[in-house]
Amino acid sequence: MKDRFEWNGYAYDTKAEWEEAKKEEESIRYIKAKTNLSDPAKALKIYQGLVEKRTFVTPVGTGFLAELRSSILHSGTVLAEELPGVPVVLPRRKGRSAAAFEQENQDKNRMMADYYRGRLKNAHFAIGILVTVIVAMFLITMFGPNTPFVDAEVKLQDKYAAWEQELTERENAVRAKEQELNLYDNND
Repeated sequence: MKDRFEWNGYAYDTKAEWEEAKKEEESIRYIKAKTNLSDPAKALKIYQGLVEKRTFVTPVGTGFLAELRSSILHSGTVLAEELPGVPVVLPRRKGRSAAAFEQENQDKNRMMADYYRGRLKNAHFAIGILVTVIVAMFLITMFGPNTPFVDAEVKLQDKYAAWEQELTERENAVRAKEQELNLYDNND
Protein backbone atom coordinates (compact mmCIF):
# COMPACT_ATOMS: atom_id res chain seq x y z
CA MET A 1 0.00 0.00 0.00
CA LYS A 2 1.10 3.51 -0.86
CA ASP A 3 2.38 5.79 1.95
CA ARG A 4 -0.19 8.32 3.14
CA PHE A 5 0.53 11.27 5.33
CA GLU A 6 -2.11 12.36 7.84
CA TRP A 7 -2.51 15.69 9.57
CA ASN A 8 -5.42 17.09 11.55
CA GLY A 9 -7.81 14.40 10.36
CA TYR A 10 -6.90 14.65 6.66
CA ALA A 11 -4.80 12.20 4.63
CA TYR A 12 -2.40 13.55 2.00
CA ASP A 13 -0.86 11.70 -0.94
CA THR A 14 2.50 13.44 -0.83
CA LYS A 15 4.84 14.64 1.85
CA ALA A 16 4.84 18.12 0.27
CA GLU A 17 1.04 18.38 0.67
CA TRP A 18 1.33 17.12 4.25
CA GLU A 19 4.04 19.70 5.06
CA GLU A 20 1.93 22.45 3.48
CA ALA A 21 -1.00 21.47 5.71
CA LYS A 22 1.26 21.65 8.77
CA LYS A 23 2.48 25.11 7.72
CA GLU A 24 -1.09 26.28 7.23
CA GLU A 25 -2.03 24.97 10.69
CA GLU A 26 0.88 26.97 12.18
CA SER A 27 -0.27 30.07 10.27
CA ILE A 28 -3.81 29.60 11.56
CA ARG A 29 -2.55 29.31 15.14
CA TYR A 30 -0.49 32.49 14.66
CA ILE A 31 -3.46 34.40 13.21
CA LYS A 32 -5.71 33.28 16.06
CA ALA A 33 -3.10 34.24 18.66
CA LYS A 34 -2.23 37.66 17.20
CA THR A 35 -5.63 38.81 15.93
CA ASN A 36 -8.90 39.48 17.69
CA LEU A 37 -11.13 37.50 15.35
CA SER A 38 -14.20 38.32 17.45
CA ASP A 39 -13.94 41.85 16.00
CA PRO A 40 -15.92 41.55 12.72
CA ALA A 41 -13.96 44.32 10.98
CA LYS A 42 -10.59 42.69 11.70
CA ALA A 43 -11.92 39.24 10.83
CA LEU A 44 -13.26 40.57 7.51
CA LYS A 45 -9.94 42.22 6.66
CA ILE A 46 -7.99 39.04 7.47
CA TYR A 47 -10.45 36.88 5.50
CA GLN A 48 -10.34 39.10 2.42
CA GLY A 49 -6.54 39.19 2.47
CA LEU A 50 -6.23 35.43 2.81
CA VAL A 51 -8.76 34.77 0.03
CA GLU A 52 -7.23 37.36 -2.29
CA LYS A 53 -3.72 35.96 -1.90
CA ARG A 54 -4.99 32.35 -1.98
CA THR A 55 -2.88 31.69 1.09
CA PHE A 56 -4.61 28.51 2.19
CA VAL A 57 -4.96 25.61 -0.25
CA THR A 58 -5.18 22.50 1.94
CA PRO A 59 -8.35 21.29 3.64
CA VAL A 60 -6.98 22.53 6.97
CA GLY A 61 -6.67 26.08 5.61
CA THR A 62 -9.93 26.12 3.66
CA GLY A 63 -11.72 24.75 6.73
CA PHE A 64 -10.41 27.71 8.73
CA LEU A 65 -11.51 30.11 5.98
CA ALA A 66 -14.99 28.57 5.94
CA GLU A 67 -15.19 28.92 9.74
CA LEU A 68 -14.01 32.55 9.54
CA ARG A 69 -16.49 33.33 6.74
CA SER A 70 -19.31 31.83 8.76
CA SER A 71 -18.49 33.96 11.82
CA ILE A 72 -18.29 37.11 9.65
CA LEU A 73 -21.69 36.37 8.09
CA HIS A 74 -23.13 35.55 11.52
CA SER A 75 -22.01 38.98 12.84
CA GLY A 76 -24.17 40.65 10.17
CA THR A 77 -21.57 43.21 9.09
CA VAL A 78 -21.47 41.91 5.52
CA LEU A 79 -24.04 40.21 3.30
CA ALA A 80 -23.20 36.80 1.85
CA GLU A 81 -23.30 38.25 -1.69
CA GLU A 82 -20.63 40.82 -0.80
CA LEU A 83 -18.23 38.32 0.77
CA PRO A 84 -16.09 36.20 -1.56
CA GLY A 85 -16.42 32.47 -1.17
CA VAL A 86 -13.75 30.14 0.14
CA PRO A 87 -11.45 29.10 -2.72
CA VAL A 88 -11.61 25.37 -3.30
CA VAL A 89 -8.65 23.40 -4.58
CA LEU A 90 -9.97 20.40 -6.46
CA PRO A 91 -8.10 17.11 -6.31
CA ARG A 92 -5.51 16.83 -9.01
CA ARG A 93 -5.36 14.11 -11.60
CA LYS A 94 -3.05 11.21 -10.91
CA GLY A 95 0.52 11.57 -12.14
CA ARG A 96 0.62 15.34 -11.91
CA SER A 97 -0.48 16.05 -8.34
CA ALA A 98 2.93 16.26 -6.70
CA ALA A 99 4.53 18.23 -9.53
CA ALA A 100 1.57 20.61 -9.80
CA PHE A 101 1.52 21.09 -6.06
CA GLU A 102 5.26 21.80 -6.03
CA GLN A 103 4.85 24.26 -8.93
CA GLU A 104 2.03 26.00 -7.10
CA ASN A 105 4.20 26.26 -3.99
CA GLN A 106 7.13 27.61 -5.98
CA ASP A 107 4.91 30.19 -7.67
CA LYS A 108 3.50 31.30 -4.35
CA ASN A 109 6.97 31.47 -2.80
CA ARG A 110 8.32 33.42 -5.77
CA MET A 111 5.43 35.88 -5.54
CA MET A 112 6.02 36.38 -1.81
CA ALA A 113 9.78 36.78 -2.37
CA ASP A 114 9.14 39.45 -5.01
CA TYR A 115 6.73 41.23 -2.70
CA TYR A 116 9.18 41.28 0.21
CA ARG A 117 12.09 42.17 -2.08
CA GLY A 118 10.17 45.31 -3.09
CA ARG A 119 9.41 46.10 0.54
CA LEU A 120 13.07 45.61 1.43
CA LYS A 121 14.13 47.95 -1.37
CA ASN A 122 11.74 50.61 -0.03
CA ALA A 123 13.06 50.09 3.49
CA HIS A 124 16.66 50.49 2.30
CA PHE A 125 15.71 53.71 0.53
CA ALA A 126 14.00 55.10 3.66
CA ILE A 127 16.95 54.07 5.85
CA GLY A 128 19.35 55.79 3.44
CA ILE A 129 17.36 59.02 3.63
CA LEU A 130 17.21 58.87 7.44
CA VAL A 131 20.96 58.21 7.74
CA THR A 132 21.65 61.14 5.39
CA VAL A 133 19.44 63.42 7.49
CA ILE A 134 21.16 62.31 10.71
CA VAL A 135 24.64 62.86 9.23
CA ALA A 136 23.58 66.30 7.95
CA MET A 137 22.21 67.24 11.38
CA PHE A 138 25.43 66.07 13.02
CA LEU A 139 27.57 68.11 10.60
CA ILE A 140 25.42 71.20 11.10
CA THR A 141 25.73 70.80 14.86
CA MET A 142 29.49 70.35 14.71
CA PHE A 143 30.41 73.02 12.17
CA GLY A 144 27.53 75.50 12.31
CA PRO A 145 27.78 78.99 13.76
CA ASN A 146 26.16 78.06 17.09
CA THR A 147 28.10 74.92 17.91
CA PRO A 148 29.36 74.19 21.40
CA PHE A 149 32.91 74.41 20.05
CA VAL A 150 32.42 77.97 18.79
CA ASP A 151 30.92 78.99 22.13
CA ALA A 152 33.84 77.45 24.01
CA GLU A 153 36.32 79.10 21.66
CA VAL A 154 34.68 82.52 22.14
CA LYS A 155 34.70 82.07 25.93
CA LEU A 156 38.36 81.05 25.83
CA GLN A 157 39.27 84.05 23.65
CA ASP A 158 37.39 86.39 26.01
CA LYS A 159 39.23 84.87 28.96
CA TYR A 160 42.63 85.32 27.28
CA ALA A 161 41.73 88.86 26.23
CA ALA A 162 40.82 89.68 29.84
CA TRP A 163 44.12 88.19 31.03
CA GLU A 164 46.02 90.11 28.37
CA GLN A 165 44.34 93.35 29.39
CA GLU A 166 45.06 92.66 33.06
CA LEU A 167 48.71 91.88 32.26
CA THR A 168 49.01 95.03 30.17
CA GLU A 169 47.59 97.09 33.02
CA ARG A 170 49.98 95.47 35.51
CA GLU A 171 52.90 95.95 33.12
CA ASN A 172 52.02 99.62 32.71
CA ALA A 173 51.75 99.95 36.50
CA VAL A 174 55.15 98.28 36.96
CA ARG A 175 56.72 100.54 34.31
CA ALA A 176 55.20 103.59 35.93
CA LYS A 177 56.55 102.47 39.29
CA GLU A 178 59.99 101.81 37.74
CA GLN A 179 60.04 105.26 36.20
CA GLU A 180 59.02 106.75 39.48
CA LEU A 181 61.78 104.84 41.26
CA ASN A 182 64.32 105.75 38.57
CA LEU A 183 63.45 109.37 38.98
CA TYR A 184 64.09 109.17 42.69
CA ASP A 185 67.37 107.31 42.06
CA ASN A 186 68.56 110.00 39.60
CA ASN A 187 67.79 112.80 42.03
CA ASP A 188 69.87 111.35 44.84
